[in-house]
Amino acid sequence: MLPHFDGQPDKRAPMAAAPLRYHEDGSVAWDAMWDSFCALALDGGPPHRETRLEADEDSDPESAGYRSAMAEIARGIRAVSGLATTQAGVGWLAVACDSAAMARWLAEAIVGENVAARAQGTTLFVPCGERYTLKGEIKNVITAVAKTTDYWCAHLPPTVKQTLEWQARIDALSARIGGWLGRRPTERSTASAEA
Repeated sequence: MLPHFDGQPDKRAPMAAAPLRYHEDGSVAWDAMWDSFCALALDGGPPHRETRLEADEDSDPESAGYRSAMAEIARGIRAVSGLATTQAGVGWLAVACDSAAMARWLAEAIVGENVAARAQGTTLFVPCGERYTLKGEIKNVITAVAKTTDYWCAHLPPTVKQTLEWQARIDALSARIGGWLGRRPTERSTASAEA
């Protein structure tokens, strides 16, 4: 961490990156990279990145670089969280979450780590791009997902998860009622452009 003006470490400074670890076949051992995580930015810890990592929506989805980045991010997310991913339009991967509350909370926490994310229903969206590199942006996305899903699964109290789930249900009901009344629902999901 960088020193703060009073000589103490600045807790808002981004963390140093963990070194990549590899399996014998040369693939990155995403599930063996971290023994622990620093506090989330939402909890006052340092963000994972200094600047926001955005989705590369101008990528060519047929390019080798894009397909490689997408496949590695999907493999890494599966390894660190057990969650399945699918392509979700150029520049985005869709991550299937257990609940709408989980998707929304992860999106907000990932945005706090300076990685673009958004949620819609039970789906979390994380960025991808053809110019993403293994030791840079690919690792950033996987690290943010690893850090936040670890916190959701192992550290967030069940009462908080229940409250978030009820809030998600109320929001879904409100949107449905708004639809019946001919009103457009308000967007409460986290979007990188709004943060």
